[in-house]
Amino acid sequence: MVKILLGGSPCTYWSISKTKGRETSASGAGWELFLNYRIAKERFQPDFFLYENNWSASSDIKQQIQEELQCKLFRMNSSLVSAQSRDRFYVCNWENALPEDRGILLKDILVTSDPDIGPLYELDLPILTHKEMSYMVRQTKGGRNHFDFGHYHDVLSGKSSCITANTAKGVPYNVLCEPIRIGTIKNHAKNQAKHNSKQYRVYSPDGKSTTLCGEGGGVGAKTGLYATPRSSRDQFPYYQVRNGKILVDGEWHSVGLQDGDYIIRKLLPVEAERLQTLPDNYTASVSTTQRLRGLGNGWTAEAIIHLLSTGLKNIHKNEQLLVLSMYDGIGTGRYCLQKMGFMNVEYHAYEIDKYAMKVSSSNYPDIIYHGDAFKIRNEDERWW
Repeated sequence: MVKILLGGSPCTYWSISKTKGRETSASGAGWELFLNYRIAKERFQPDFFLYENNWSASSDIKQQIQEELQCKLFRMNSSLVSAQSRDRFYVCNWENALPEDRGILLKDILVTSDPDIGPLYELDLPILTHKEMSYMVRQTKGGRNHFDFGHYHDVLSGKSSCITANTAKGVPYNVLCEPIRIGTIKNHAKNQAKHNSKQYRVYSPDGKSTTLCGEGGGVGAKTGLYATPRSSRDQFPYYQVRNGKILVDGEWHSVGLQDGDYIIRKLLPVEAERLQTLPDNYTASVSTTQRLRGLGNGWTAEAIIHLLSTGLKNIHKNEQLLVLSMYDGIGTGRYCLQKMGFMNVEYHAYEIDKYAMKVSSSNYPDIIYHGDAFKIRNEDERWW
């Protein structure tokens, strides 16, 4: 039997995004949450352990975590294995190396990137309302608008911003700026699996609708032979961006977007699942708000799989695994082990969020829950 400890204590108190009451030393509520993990490590005595948290935690806290767990921090951005920029550190009791960049872009995972979806107006896209757009361009006390804070996701930038629990709140945290797509280059590669990859997609700098067709040569050769309408301009409101400013209600406001015409909408839950490299509809058992909240609090599955694949490379897939997951969330750790091919997993989770547990239990009814992570400090808590 192989014992594995997984976990990442909530980063709420440590993240640089916390403007008031952020903890920067190894004390306080955030540190007590981490200590539950360290205590679990001491008591459970795992063969392998993995701890995760936000790289924006202060250097003092990161240094102390390194000393408490007696292993070096390993920094990795989820952007290497996903379409999301998510800068994290991991502490594992084995050596790790960064994965190769898989080159996944935000536009690759959007529901609107599927060439078979038909007209955009047939999609139930959560377009920002007039009130929400007015909020985004409203000036704050410092003279900046809410676009200036950079929480939004810009499709043309390549990667999404980091999704967090705040994504569930809507604006200004869940705002996607998507240029109007004008179609897909068609050529002899159209039947290949990667026909819809980024090199075949064309986005409009001015919102004009065309389908580009190519024959012979490389991708895009002899394009523009045929043009058919495929625009969403008449179905959805769109916003013009020119010279670093966006036009809203007849007035220009600063924005960090390239020139073009944009649909401004919110990420769909399935798109957030793809950003966290989870299966489509993994979180479908709860409401949209709770789906986004759970995903924002969770792990990028492929990042965890990359790390565990190194640590567990010599463990047979039929070996019995006894897993203790601290702050389990939506059960991403359980999913990762399954995807890696481990068949004999006894998975114990400390979690108190009922919505997160509904997600994890709907996918893995075999998870055994133990409630609050602080219970690990009780001497009579010894199920292992």
